[in-house]
Amino acid sequence: MAVPVPTRDELEARVDAALAARRAASDLPIQLRAQALARAAGRWQRDARLAAALVETTGFSRPMIDAVLPLAADALAASAIAALVDRELGAGAFEKPPPRGPAVVLHVLASNVPALALPAIALGVLVGAVVLVKSGRDDPQSAPAFVDALGAERPDLAATVVTAYWPGGTPALDDAALARADVTVLTGGDAALAALAPRARGRCVLHGPRTSIAAVGRGALTDAPGVAAALAADAVLHEQRGCLSPHAVYVEEGGATAPREFADVLVEALVTMRERLPPARAGVEERAAVRVAWDAAEHEPGTLLRGAPGAGVIFHDAASFRPAIGGRTIRMHPIRELAMLPDLLPMGAIECVGLAGADANALAAPLLARGVARLCPLGRMQRPGLSWPRGQQAPLGTLLGRPGEPCLEIER
Repeated sequence: MAVPVPTRDELEARVDAALAARRAASDLPIQLRAQALARAAGRWQRDARLAAALVETTGFSRPMIDAVLPLAADALAASAIAALVDRELGAGAFEKPPPRGPAVVLHVLASNVPALALPAIALGVLVGAVVLVKSGRDDPQSAPAFVDALGAERPDLAATVVTAYWPGGTPALDDAALARADVTVLTGGDAALAALAPRARGRCVLHGPRTSIAAVGRGALTDAPGVAAALAADAVLHEQRGCLSPHAVYVEEGGATAPREFADVLVEALVTMRERLPPARAGVEERAAVRVAWDAAEHEPGTLLRGAPGAGVIFHDAASFRPAIGGRTIRMHPIRELAMLPDLLPMGAIECVGLAGADANALAAPLLARGVARLCPLGRMQRPGLSWPRGQQAPLGTLLGRPGEPCLEIER
């Protein structure tokens, strides 16, 4: 499933054709768009050729690809889209055509995890825009495969989506795409965002590097193995490479299982997940960085290492936040009361907090103030719906120029 790199003229012609298709489909109600997107997601998930191609390009094991593809497809459930539309656009909007919005939305996707194209395409289709997707290097297949699936359901909608791949730092194609977009959504590292954002013609939405954490209340520690299994699944899915991947866990003291004891339980859960979902191929630099961080932690005062990289826990006596390591390694911090957690977190760096045995309502306001966008139960961190307000930004409102106040989603 090789994806050819277009010329600038080819890209321009495809956008022009998509604009004509957009005009023809402008009266299509959001409800019919949502139904087609949901059915297309089911088709996309069952695409065996796509799964095989993703194993090759991402380096993920086949069991991992088989585990993560349904997560991306499930986010496009028609019922969930209906709830999102009602909340952001008002009652009755689901039965109407999209409101007046941008003609072209450009998404420049990162390569850290596969299937980032699905929510990008879905949100653009729901607001009635042409969606121009520039795929990431490690997943140039998901976007065109989804357009093919959508074309089997609603060819008129599929014609409004343009998917393409070209290597980063191709000025002619970068500038052509940026010049056509009324809204540009950039996802990636700081250097990539800094290089592209100043060249955007229209509004620019930035999604830079962020990470996630877990928090375990003392009441949940009566079932330490169950909590550890949920946390290990959240950490292992996507190989800790996404912004929803937990890299640290804060464990409240005074429970049936002490935090240090929970570290050993978590290692066992990580080993079990390694058997179920074998690790991805990793480059020399990535493996070396994890090893160096692990070895450095061994010599830090108040630090205890359990397991090994690939299924490891670094236990810190101090609750202070530390940088992520990756490589299926989790930092663990004891904390006297979970109410203290928000003050320990860096501003604007944490996307999601996975909770077990904690009151989400009590933590919501202070975590919102720290920049957190999502609270959910452990085991659900890698399962966001389309309603996830990434970076605290309303999914539909941001594209329509109605960003509103910073958002925090609480999943029960």
